[in-house]
Amino acid sequence: MPITFLLSATLEHEISDYQIIRLSGVSMFKYFARIAYPKFKLGIVVLIAVNVVIYAVVDNLIGAVDSLAWLMLLVLYELEANCAGLMADKKLHRIRTFLIVVIALVFVGYVHDREWLEVINFSFWFALITLLELEAHLPDKVFKYRISYWWATVIIFTGLIAMVMVWVWAWQSAWLDFYDAILWVIAFGSIEVDMNRILKRNFLNNKNY
Repeated sequence: MPITFLLSATLEHEISDYQIIRLSGVSMFKYFARIAYPKFKLGIVVLIAVNVVIYAVVDNLIGAVDSLAWLMLLVLYELEANCAGLMADKKLHRIRTFLIVVIALVFVGYVHDREWLEVINFSFWFALITLLELEAHLPDKVFKYRISYWWATVIIFTGLIAMVMVWVWAWQSAWLDFYDAILWVIAFGSIEVDMNRILKRNFLNNKNY
């Protein structure tokens, strides 16, 4: 089944999620503006947003949808790491789930087209999403097995960095892709650091009680 058809069907069935995004967008970014947000991280998000616009112009529809979905997911995870009260909203959890579904459909397209390098790259990113979701939903379990979890994180980010090097080696003229991939790794790496800091702080607070 063509990936464009899959995406169209998902968008039709999830139209209410688009409405949630539209209705919740203003309040979400109001919360985002209140966060004492490091300028470095804000700069990374802005640079990624510029790249998303570039890819929307020069790439195909699927690439544009994929990039936009990842950008929105990045913003939601930043909110998870910096404003837990907002992310407790079930509507925003639904948005995050919807975005993951869209990204998964793009992944299915790569598998269907046998673009194995993209499949391997996506597999590492899905593994990272799994770690972030575990941190969001099962923080006690994550901290209990924090050594194993730490090793899993190291392996995933090592794999992501290795994939960036492979892109450079395989397509030596694709410097925009290399630059874009580095930005994504830095952005999600900073989120992972924030999430681990929050988990440690919450554990210590609970231990004191």
